[in-house]
Amino acid sequence: MDNIIDYVRWVGGTDFEGRPFSRVDNIVLCQLSYLDLKEVPEINSEDGIMTLREAVNELTNLGLSIRKMAPDDSERFTLLVKTAANSKRFGDLYISSFTDILDEDDSIQFSAMTFSPAKKGGRAFVAYRGTDSTIAGWKEDFMTSFTLTSSQRMAEAYLRSALKRFDTVISGGHSKGGNLAVYAAAVLPDDLFDRVEHIYSNDGPGFCPEVLKEDLIKRVNPKATRIIPQFSIVGSVFAPEIEDSYVIKSDKQGADQHELCSWGIDHGDILIAADGLDPLAARINSGIDKWIYSVNIEERKRFINAFFDAMSEEDTQTLEEFTAQGTRGWERVLNVVLGDDERLRIAAASLPDQLFLDGEGKKLSKTSAFRQFRRSDLAKGLAMMLAGLLIFLIPENFLFVLVVILLLAATIISITLTVRKMKKDNWNFQAHLVDATVSSVLVATTVLTFVKEGALFVMASGIFAALLFACSYNCMARAKKTRNRSFEVLLIIMSAVWAVSGIFILFAPENTLEVYMIIVGSLAICDGLLRVLKAYRVRHRWYVK
Repeated sequence: MDNIIDYVRWVGGTDFEGRPFSRVDNIVLCQLSYLDLKEVPEINSEDGIMTLREAVNELTNLGLSIRKMAPDDSERFTLLVKTAANSKRFGDLYISSFTDILDEDDSIQFSAMTFSPAKKGGRAFVAYRGTDSTIAGWKEDFMTSFTLTSSQRMAEAYLRSALKRFDTVISGGHSKGGNLAVYAAAVLPDDLFDRVEHIYSNDGPGFCPEVLKEDLIKRVNPKATRIIPQFSIVGSVFAPEIEDSYVIKSDKQGADQHELCSWGIDHGDILIAADGLDPLAARINSGIDKWIYSVNIEERKRFINAFFDAMSEEDTQTLEEFTAQGTRGWERVLNVVLGDDERLRIAAASLPDQLFLDGEGKKLSKTSAFRQFRRSDLAKGLAMMLAGLLIFLIPENFLFVLVVILLLAATIISITLTVRKMKKDNWNFQAHLVDATVSSVLVATTVLTFVKEGALFVMASGIFAALLFACSYNCMARAKKTRNRSFEVLLIIMSAVWAVSGIFILFAPENTLEVYMIIVGSLAICDGLLRVLKAYRVRHRWYVK
């Protein structure tokens, strides 16, 4: 499959008078906007302007690498920049108004540059860069779900400035840059909007309808083009309703298709994917949209602020720095997602609920019986003690029977829901490929459990280990919340024993199951007693919350 590097090689000898500007040229320029030019003095000076070829030569002379300001830095980007700089079509284009702003305190990451055949007058292409690897940049992306961002306002000001120097403008961007390009044009006054020839959004997200009026999007629709890969996630959040939309093929898999250098080109034009959006991507997009709409604006704001503030602790500025912290960084995030703030926990739990259960989990949690159980330590304690006694009393083989029952139930429910959805959608199998795949995997797992020797024990071990790790985390969370020192110590010990038990079941031989059940049953009874004791003390005002 050919890509934009091949395109630059094909058309590189022809300028824009010999070959008109195309939607592939838009992709090339939007990718070039990721070029790091912060250390080039001339381009950063007042009224700084130089050709792409001069900029790349200056980087070489200064001993600076040609690098992409984004998490998906790749060798292909460097090759694209060098190939474009050596071509007549792109190398002779002037770069002006280079802007690169990063403000962690106010969560601002904005960058743009203008490409033009002439230094002033005529036509220009305004390219808005997408999100780089900074945490502030990613946080600002998510902020579009509850507010207008500083970058969107800066994008409008940038476009107004470009229209003072050039007769007409084409604007475009990739990822967040696509959102900025659409917004900047949408809010222009009529006299300036008339001079915007076209707007390109390359896998760029849309706009929260609670924040931006739909009329503004309808205004840009006749002048706009939207291009997304088959596995589009970023560009399908609040998917903008743009009629001139295309799904393009990519030579990468999954979320990596977001990278522009992977997009397919065929005979000088985009390589359109006839089968459209990937069903799994469509399922994820639907879940994300449902999650956003299931959480009100104020809760979105609180959750996103808390999530990214946790990531940026310890002076962490980039995703690479966060990743390098290993489990320490993720522990901070988990403390937010699963911590003391119930509203944040509900907002976090709503996302997997919408992705995997179509919101059914939230409906269950709203029932009065479930709410009363969740709030009652006495009820939860008695339930744990009963579970412990059952583990003591029931034959060990019953655990395997229980796993089989759960697996069969999950398989039957999945098949039933899949058939129901396809029937409702006139048996459109392609639209429900993900559901059908999940059902098929469950069927295969169930069959494998019955016919493969030892498979049932492995399956049961994995399920119970996950449950025990969850119990371990629950005890630790309760230990952090309590102010009673004795309870805290007991809960920490319980947490450690639950965790060790979870590890043990993953690696223990089958002949140790009887001893293991005694240990787990004892743990469940002890945990239940602690909950009952807590409920008793709260009732008699001996326990301090």
